[in-house]
Amino acid sequence: MKTRIKNIEECTKLFQIEVPSDLVERTRNDVYQDIKKVAKVPGFRAGSVPQDLLEKRYSKDAENEILKRLIPEGYKKALQDHKVVPVGLPRISNVNFEAGKPLTFEAQVDIRPNTKLKNYKGIKVSKERISVSQQEIDEGLSRLRGIYAKYNDVARPIEKGDYAVCDVEAFIEDKPISKKNENMWVLVDKEASLLGMGEELVGLTKGQAKDIEAKLPDNYPEKKYAGKLAKFKIAVKEIKEKHLPLLDDAFAKNLNMNTENLDQLKKEIESQLFMRKEDALKTDMENQILDKLLSDNKISVPTGMVKQQKDVLMKRLEEEFSRQSLAKEEISKKIKELDSSLEKEACDKVRSYFILDDIAVKEKIEVSDKDINDRIKATALSTGYSAEEVKKYYEKENLLDGLRENIKEGKVLEFLLKGADITESV
Repeated sequence: MKTRIKNIEECTKLFQIEVPSDLVERTRNDVYQDIKKVAKVPGFRAGSVPQDLLEKRYSKDAENEILKRLIPEGYKKALQDHKVVPVGLPRISNVNFEAGKPLTFEAQVDIRPNTKLKNYKGIKVSKERISVSQQEIDEGLSRLRGIYAKYNDVARPIEKGDYAVCDVEAFIEDKPISKKNENMWVLVDKEASLLGMGEELVGLTKGQAKDIEAKLPDNYPEKKYAGKLAKFKIAVKEIKEKHLPLLDDAFAKNLNMNTENLDQLKKEIESQLFMRKEDALKTDMENQILDKLLSDNKISVPTGMVKQQKDVLMKRLEEEFSRQSLAKEEISKKIKELDSSLEKEACDKVRSYFILDDIAVKEKIEVSDKDINDRIKATALSTGYSAEEVKKYYEKENLLDGLRENIKEGKVLEFLLKGADITESV
């Protein structure tokens, strides 16, 4: 078997591989023997189908199986010949496969960059002093009251602050532009909902209807209607008045937050807000460390890995824009506008991966089975699933390697943060 190597980029190699015709022929014979054992052809017993009939019926299947066996074998030989340790899967191309001739193909592969890490200990990091204000605690209490509010039916005209349960239809030039929205909850407020039309419902009673004109937003899902004036036919079916629970010891006790009275509830809210700020502060300091590492270590990275990471980022953005009900054309436009920033973000993520991985090797930072199991248990606790269910999901979706890398990255950042030169701002 012949193998040659070419440098495409600093972190990308191209193998040119030739599998000799005699090995191809032997593999071909083996494949047809395997097919012959299971082939079902009318008029012939299993194992007795003539070769010419097998080749006529199963030539495509045989060719696929031959390539399936020989391409990995040739690729493995190339790695051994040229002492290359790949990162990720190879990209196979230019496959030439003809009867009686050698099999030739090319395999492009990414390799680790040659990193010479600069000093990564004692990185200067600024840390903000965190605290929780009384206003933040009060806002937390208000949010809780809102969550446990009750909405009671009222037999009076709509007032500002009510919720109107309505059927809503939208028309442009007397033609419907979407399906009727039934039982839609509309907050009767100038800015809150339904394109700012909620306040127009003040004074209506149950069973009444009203036509209201309003301009559709520029990001309306149906591009052809975006920015146009539409007529909304709104029929009031119910009127709801919002009632907030009293903020007292009984409210605090019934929240399932292990609080017996209002003072304990306030302390619990303060504690939760403080922990969130601590988490955000830790993330900010870790990002400062990553920024410094990226600035000091200008390493080349495999373009294939950057492309894969960019594809992941693009998919996440597309899903996020879809949740915002943006039209496909608008999503494509936004993704295109963000192309260069996505490219940079993807490149930085790949560079960070190699830098942190090299630090892990140098500092002997490893991920144990206990680390994996502890993370799985934590995920199970936060999601309501059992640890066994979470583990099976990770195994089924091939996510365990990614989980291991994520844990390792966290351990390296924790190591770097402990050794950082931290200055607390006033």
